[in-house]
Amino acid sequence: MLRFQGRTVPAHGRVHRLYQSEVETGLTHRPEGMRLKHYGNGNSIKIYDKHGQVLRVETTLTHPQDFRVYRTPEDRPKGKKRWMPLRKSVADVQRRAQVCAAANDRDLNALAAAPPDAAAGDTVKSLCQRVVKNGRRYRALNPWAPADAALVQVVARGEWTLNGFRNRDIRAALLGPTADRAERQRRTGCVTRALALLRAHGVIRKVTRTHRYLVTVQGRAMITAIGEVRNLAARPTG
Repeated sequence: MLRFQGRTVPAHGRVHRLYQSEVETGLTHRPEGMRLKHYGNGNSIKIYDKHGQVLRVETTLTHPQDFRVYRTPEDRPKGKKRWMPLRKSVADVQRRAQVCAAANDRDLNALAAAPPDAAAGDTVKSLCQRVVKNGRRYRALNPWAPADAALVQVVARGEWTLNGFRNRDIRAALLGPTADRAERQRRTGCVTRALALLRAHGVIRKVTRTHRYLVTVQGRAMITAIGEVRNLAARPTG
């Protein structure tokens, strides 16, 4: 729920300590089926199992200001458009419908990201092999190595889900701030090459006419499989 709202989700998967709103998950059994509800700050994503035959996803926005709409300010209707809080009025009903539909799609894609009959090794197999794209060779990724693992984890962070991420976002998250101009340029180049590597492997895609990137459906499946293996507790046998 938090990830679909564009909120920061720590690596441990629980609610961030600075998140002040209420977060709930509830499972209700009804005569016509089950309802799974994820609720956060007045907004919710609900999944209905209709008689065990139809899976329906529904997003409800009670506090739409958590999301953004590209519009002019209300006090300057002829002013320059910019991203502003989503309103509850009829004026933003089309945008609210887009936000809800996109949340439904992300929820369904997340449910289908790692099929139960697919082995994690098979899901990330292509990630661990060299690829050639547009005549250029790209190295394999090692999701268990510290550097590659940190890169994969940072692009999957919840705050990038809605609006994507930029080079500067990944640079700050991975390497932290720096006041040295030469070092900043060096870091920018490093992150550019890292993003190109992820694009070549199909983990991320570039948003048209922007400097932003989004994780692909295939990339989400890979990241989900990697996370499951990394969090799996090793148990002795015999």
